[in-house]
Amino acid sequence: MENNKLKVKDLVNIGIFSALYMVISMIVMIPVGIAPILWLIWPGIAGLFGGAFFTLLMTKVPKQGAALILAIITGLLYFATGECTWVIIVTFAVAGILGEAARKVLGYKSFKGIALAGGFTAFGFIGSPLPMWLFQDAYMKSIEEMGMGVEYVEGLQSMISAGSFIAMLAVAFVGGLIGTLVGRLMLKKHFEKAGIV
Repeated sequence: MENNKLKVKDLVNIGIFSALYMVISMIVMIPVGIAPILWLIWPGIAGLFGGAFFTLLMTKVPKQGAALILAIITGLLYFATGECTWVIIVTFAVAGILGEAARKVLGYKSFKGIALAGGFTAFGFIGSPLPMWLFQDAYMKSIEEMGMGVEYVEGLQSMISAGSFIAMLAVAFVGGLIGTLVGRLMLKKHFEKAGIV
């Protein structure tokens, strides 16, 4: 049990990788303004690109709480930047809990646990587009104020449905899952040779 407790070094690693996870996801957010559909699949894209950092962190810190803390820090960082509403804190908290549940059931050192946790953690990113469904009028007004054209706003509105929400969840999970697989390949080819893990 003692070995499963987070230490200062673990918390430092979680903080660093949470920042990297958030930054890489924000970088891939930049081009999603090209088309409304890209905004709906962005959670999956973010999970895909962040998966390597997630996998490395879970490998370096195979302990209870690592995925949850990463998720909460990521949500708080997004909220602090002013890019997202408080909704993203809630979605990342829920995503982190789901990720921790997967790791607990399958084992903290199990890659299956890491992979499922990566998929669940990517759910957190839906907190950015989710206000489209929760607060449609206010959300669309904020998009217009950000300088998005009428066609873009109308395109977003036309895609709001139960089906598109379910699809967004599925894409987020699959993106996060694949991201951990990519991370595992990188781990074998580069990280282990460099002695990082």
